[in-house]
Amino acid sequence: MQLFLDRYIHLIERQGQHLAFNSVSLDSWELTSAEARVLKEHADGATAVDTVGVDVEALVEEGLLVSVRTEPGKAMERLMESRKSKSAKGRGHFNSLRMSLTERCNMACTYCFQQALYPEDQPRMSEETMAQTLEWFIDQAEGDSISLQYFGGEPLLEWPLIQLANATVAKALAEGRISGYRQTMTTNGTVLTDTRAKWLLEQQFELIFSFDGPPEINDQMRIFKSGRGSYEKAAEGIKRWSALGGEPAILMTATQLNLRSLPRYVRWFAEESGINPAVIALNSPQPTETGWETGGVELAQAVFEMWLYCDERGIAFQAPGTFIPLHLRTKMPQSDHCIDGNLFGTEAGTWPVYVSADGRRSLCLVHHNDHRVEVPKGGDPIELGRRWHFEGPTVEECDGCIASQICGGPCTLEKLLWGGDKLSADRCDFMRTMTTEVLTSGRGE
Repeated sequence: MQLFLDRYIHLIERQGQHLAFNSVSLDSWELTSAEARVLKEHADGATAVDTVGVDVEALVEEGLLVSVRTEPGKAMERLMESRKSKSAKGRGHFNSLRMSLTERCNMACTYCFQQALYPEDQPRMSEETMAQTLEWFIDQAEGDSISLQYFGGEPLLEWPLIQLANATVAKALAEGRISGYRQTMTTNGTVLTDTRAKWLLEQQFELIFSFDGPPEINDQMRIFKSGRGSYEKAAEGIKRWSALGGEPAILMTATQLNLRSLPRYVRWFAEESGINPAVIALNSPQPTETGWETGGVELAQAVFEMWLYCDERGIAFQAPGTFIPLHLRTKMPQSDHCIDGNLFGTEAGTWPVYVSADGRRSLCLVHHNDHRVEVPKGGDPIELGRRWHFEGPTVEECDGCIASQICGGPCTLEKLLWGGDKLSADRCDFMRTMTTEVLTSGRGE
């Protein structure tokens, strides 16, 4: 009888290790070298194969070998059904707000996408705009727990707004309008004082500090407007925060300048900097008109090396691709379009929203200064949010990819930038490489 390797079975060999992975069901099997050889020889159908030492019937029972060639479309069908199901759950609302208090900054980082979006006019949020934004956000949350992330520019330049927002959500909690709240802030740390740090800790804020490497590297990219490097002042800020009881967390951005050295820089931060970070995070790559700012394979290799090191040291690590084990363990597809797996809203029917300093609401947390991502006046933000995250499966050629259920294809922003259902080699290379790394490391078990 002629048998075929199922279309969705991917054979992986790494340092003598043989695995089979079903990219639809997300199941995986350890194979002997003989089993791997037999499966490979059946890739295009075979009848006469040396099967000594191999239980072919078991391979058939497991669905690795099939008697009829598998038709394409199964992966995209499952992804579509998952998205329909996820989209239909919950009443639908935003539970995470990224709010830009200002586009002003005391620094002029060479790669800053925020400053590129506002080369001339750098608005700050007015008290009226903040009050309206929070009232809308709290009202539509309807008693649920919410998350606020203060963003910029440099948010600490707008200290009165931070205090006002904190008082507003505390009042909403006391009145029973929300069941809880979490407040986080991304900061360069250079204007953090003892007084402010103590107050932020009393209000249970979580801060993450931006760094890109040791002083000589950081000071090439993260510079003050005068051109002077910022490492010394930023390090003072995070050490002050830590000394007062705050959790030291750093956020890095991958660029062509530091990409290949990122694992080495992570080791430096952990072992030599004196910062002793408890959390290390890596920004998601910024999509461009042609792809990503960094190559996919190189980024995946750097992320995975950093991930392994942080695990060994007991440091929490957050980066694109680190959500993959969750999908492998739960066997659930990536139903959301976001590259990070929508870490801001894991509950069904909830999504993040970005509000710019001038009050515009964006469905994308990255590329917000673009009319294509904004909620138009009179538009239903809930319905638009649902469509932004869940509408459509993905690109047909994703069907046979090893990462089809994990990646979910290009995000809605990428589709806008790339002109439709097109793929970027950078994204594809990243997700294929990360999925393979996770599978062969056993991290998905």
